[in-house]
Amino acid sequence: MSFHGGVTETILFHGWRIDNTQGMIGSVVGVVLLTALYEGLKSYRHLLCSWIAESIFTRAQRSSGETSTLNRDSTYESIVIRLVPSRCRNFNSPRDLYRCSALLFSGLHLFQTLLHVIQVVLGYFLMFIFMTYNYWLCIAIGAGTALGYWLFAWEKSSNENTECCS
Repeated sequence: MSFHGGVTETILFHGWRIDNTQGMIGSVVGVVLLTALYEGLKSYRHLLCSWIAESIFTRAQRSSGETSTLNRDSTYESIVIRLVPSRCRNFNSPRDLYRCSALLFSGLHLFQTLLHVIQVVLGYFLMFIFMTYNYWLCIAIGAGTALGYWLFAWEKSSNENTECCS
């Protein structure tokens, strides 16, 4: 396989077959938008996790009054690792089992699961598009990634959110 620049291409499905310049331009625009959507979905999932972490932090602070192991800079994962598994490892009562199953089957967790599945499927679609080795489509994926990051992940460049650098 090698990179090529032709306009005759089958992209993902037999129904998405192009054989002229207008089709390639439309496909490039579509791929840029699809990739930007993928980046937007990634950023939305991160934002959703931040909201959940803030909610868990606030609830933990109210219930225990102890903030020595948790602070506002704690990530969602570190908060969940510290709070949820301690309740769910050893079931001392049916109430503990109910709490853990309520977390597992909560609407928010199911929504996050659905978003994760959509993100993974979109990621595979983009990988398959890249694997056509058509350099116009590969450039479109790169441009869509840049556009999506620029549109949706702008808050990561502020000094307030330094989670990636810690």
